[in-house]
Amino acid sequence: MVIHIPAVPLGAAKELEQLQIENLFWIGFIGGGLSLLFAFIQLGRLIPLSEGGEPAQGLTAALRKGTNAYLKWQLILSCGGLALVFGLQAALVYLRRLGRLTPLALLSGGLCALLVGMAGAFVTAAAGPRAAQAAGERLDRGVDVAFSAGAVVSFFSMGLGLVHLTGWFFFLKYSMRYDPDAIARTLLFFGLGCALVSLLFRMGALFARSAGIAAEAVDREMGLPPDDPQNPAAIADRIGHGVGPAAGTAAGGYASYENLLFAALFLGMTAFSADDMAWNAMLLPLAVAAAGAVACLIGFLTIRPQERGDRYSLPWCLRFASLVPAVLTATACLPITYFLTGSWALCLPVFAGSIGGSFIALAGEYFTSDTYKPARSLAETAEAGAAAAVTGGSGIGLCSAAIPVLFATAALAAAFYTAGGMNDLLKGAYGIALAGVSALSVTGISLASALCGPIGDCAAHAASLTDADEVSRRRADNLAAIGASAANGGQCLLTLSSAFGTLTLLLCLARIFSETQADWSLSQQDPLLLLGILLGVMVVFLILGLLMLAVRGGARSVLLQARRQFQDNDGLMEGGQAPDYAACVSRCATRSLLGFLPPALLALTAPIAAGLLLGLRGLLGFLGCLSVFSVTLSLFFTLTGGVLGGARRYVESGRRGGRGSDCHRFALTAERAFASLYQAAGPALPALAMLAVTAALLSSVLIVTFNLPALLG
Repeated sequence: MVIHIPAVPLGAAKELEQLQIENLFWIGFIGGGLSLLFAFIQLGRLIPLSEGGEPAQGLTAALRKGTNAYLKWQLILSCGGLALVFGLQAALVYLRRLGRLTPLALLSGGLCALLVGMAGAFVTAAAGPRAAQAAGERLDRGVDVAFSAGAVVSFFSMGLGLVHLTGWFFFLKYSMRYDPDAIARTLLFFGLGCALVSLLFRMGALFARSAGIAAEAVDREMGLPPDDPQNPAAIADRIGHGVGPAAGTAAGGYASYENLLFAALFLGMTAFSADDMAWNAMLLPLAVAAAGAVACLIGFLTIRPQERGDRYSLPWCLRFASLVPAVLTATACLPITYFLTGSWALCLPVFAGSIGGSFIALAGEYFTSDTYKPARSLAETAEAGAAAAVTGGSGIGLCSAAIPVLFATAALAAAFYTAGGMNDLLKGAYGIALAGVSALSVTGISLASALCGPIGDCAAHAASLTDADEVSRRRADNLAAIGASAANGGQCLLTLSSAFGTLTLLLCLARIFSETQADWSLSQQDPLLLLGILLGVMVVFLILGLLMLAVRGGARSVLLQARRQFQDNDGLMEGGQAPDYAACVSRCATRSLLGFLPPALLALTAPIAAGLLLGLRGLLGFLGCLSVFSVTLSLFFTLTGGVLGGARRYVESGRRGGRGSDCHRFALTAERAFASLYQAAGPALPALAMLAVTAALLSSVLIVTFNLPALLG
């Protein structure tokens, strides 16, 4: 059986029959165009805002220079990864095992993810000083600037995704004359480029932790805190806490959004082709995403930060803004779903996804915010020492990770059984895809919330580095606290949305495998399946080990550069000379890039190797185990790090002795002890799982191409 992308022309009669539904696909241009227009309007509002006085402007110039140095290496890594996979796909095209448009699909998806990631980096770097200046005047203004800046990136991501998918659909439909099956299979390969670039943008996670460790080491050796302008690693630390995570989060959110849409179109085509409703089923996910884009616009307009509000009252406006789009999307999609499918049963997956996504975000925020009981109780535990804080934080993280997973499982189970269940597995799988699309259709709000954390961190660092007055620094810290709690909620939703995308891609792979001549039915006694599961566990732990070693190498490299600057410049310690920030940023980026290559290559090649060595049975076991471990570990790291940070912020607000107390020192030590897993491993694991599943598409092609005995089990 050859897996390729055929070009099958449609007959004139078929075109006339489906003319009305096919013409409705322009709805993607409407939703995407509105999102892009709104993003540029918000950017026009952001840029004219004041960055502060002369010290802030000088700091912004140094940050901009450092950001450019970081993004240069990020661009090298991303382009190199795309070129490698493009070459592999080109070879398969030469062997006539892939359609000639598949390599272009890889480049198109990867370049779009690259644009979104860079937009996240540049907007965060520009928004940090502006948010600090606005928060210095009034805290609600700082919240408004931070959330608006996050909305620039989130709406740009959502709009670009809709326009990109719709544009390719019309090209394949009217220029290439592809039928629904050929269009769906071609679009499925777009996800590989998105997933690859989103994983490579997670280099920022290694950069963040390496720079943070180096800045803390300079503090211990030279007595210069990370927020001291004379610390050579100060700008690298600031980029690591703001620009790097923002770029990775933006690219990861875009990849999850696009992959869910691609998979939903494919599953819809396979589920309803026998009913002669393939176009209807392919249009529905696009219509849900477009409705979610409009709902996000309305939700954003409802944000009215309470004038002169504090860090405890202002988060409610963000929570309300996240609930409005979910309710509006679920309500608007009920008639749309019935109109396209003629079934009220398929309305329930859309509703379950929208509501389930909202509860997931709220659960993540509850367990990590310093305004609620989990973080406050952990702050009390921190009085017993750093070890007690780490133990308590890990316990809370393990227990709290189960809550969003239960919400996600309930939503997906409801979607599966209401759409078709065991009686119609294809329609049940399509229901799961619809629930995932519905949950991520409000990405305009969820991604904006997730970006509030890096922007708030940038604002707090800007206030510290420019030696702002005490009131301004306290407000900037409050802004960072509000942003952190909103970011953890948004990050939980994005992590589980990545799991939705991985699951739907696995269902697509299962459908592709079922079309081969192989007997790929699963059995608990199948040794190939068990070997695949064992290999999946091994790869996850190997990836974690490589990430931690990369953090160690990057931190050591930056520390050596900082020491060299102190040795060569006698006036640096007294403040007579400015440190060479760019040298530390460049050294950190270089080492992070070199350290990130082994885990990135492993994530790309491991599923291909598993498929070639173990066949389709072993590949499915490998992917299933890797996906489950990656998502659950990522949630554990995110929530544990979040609750440790919440406990530290609660103490810094003046409770339990406040700053400088033993409780604060223990809470800070506990957070730093867990920070490498929280900042470096947590964000990378979901991107790793999605890249592995999309790379498995190539694995399936290679298995069939070389006709390996493993295919027959």
